[in-house]
Amino acid sequence: MGSPVDLVGHDWGCALTARVASLRPDLVRTWAGGDASVSGAIEWHDLGKIWQTPEAGEQWMAEFDASELSKVLQAGGVPAQHADETASRLDATMKDSVLHLYRSAVHVGSQWEIGLADLTNPSLVFWGSVDQFEPVERADDLAKSVRATNVVRLDSGHWVPVQRPRELADALTRHWESVRA
Repeated sequence: MGSPVDLVGHDWGCALTARVASLRPDLVRTWAGGDASVSGAIEWHDLGKIWQTPEAGEQWMAEFDASELSKVLQAGGVPAQHADETASRLDATMKDSVLHLYRSAVHVGSQWEIGLADLTNPSLVFWGSVDQFEPVERADDLAKSVRATNVVRLDSGHWVPVQRPRELADALTRHWESVRA
């Protein structure tokens, strides 16, 4: 891309972008992430454990359909249009991808946590104050690990980018402007 970037990630994107920023800080100007722990001290949520278990994960995926996913997302605060769009992509390939991802990451928290100390770029942590999967208290743990200059808690569940897009965009803009100042 020619110059360092402002890297933002949510949920799995948070963990993955934190990993990139910790391994290649020369490619990153700033980092922002939220609603995902990167810690060996955190136990996987119940659904993650099912997906990590051979046969149980396949059975769960075989029994779960897109309309149910939309309902689950909407119950968690995701607007209907976004929930339906996301659910429409839950095909066999996506189900298989989810199982592979979770099975590849059983110990990712403990494996990647130590590298967070190498994330030296100005960092912002954002989190939904009523996140159903990652309690908001974990925001402070992540912020400490990456030495974040700010933690923003938004009145939201887990899906901050679709539940509070304007507020998140404003927080990101302030973060980037503070670096330029």
